[in-house]
Amino acid sequence: MKQQTATEPFFITEEIGAVMVAAGYVFEPPPIACTVRLRDVLERMSDAELALQPGEIADQERVRRQAACLSGG
Repeated sequence: MKQQTATEPFFITEEIGAVMVAAGYVFEPPPIACTVRLRDVLERMSDAELALQPGEIADQERVRRQAACLSGG
């Protein structure tokens, strides 16, 4: 069997997908594409929601909010 290297997106129709599943092919979900920066997501969270978020970027957002609050912004 010759393996091809495709540079274009590959789409499977529902009909072809059903045939492939019937033949025993197992589909795995694609990785989630990130379309928004985490900083932008955290910026839109309330303080209570942000408090529940772990990680360095969440820590930076908390520091940014505290600095804005102290400076009157």
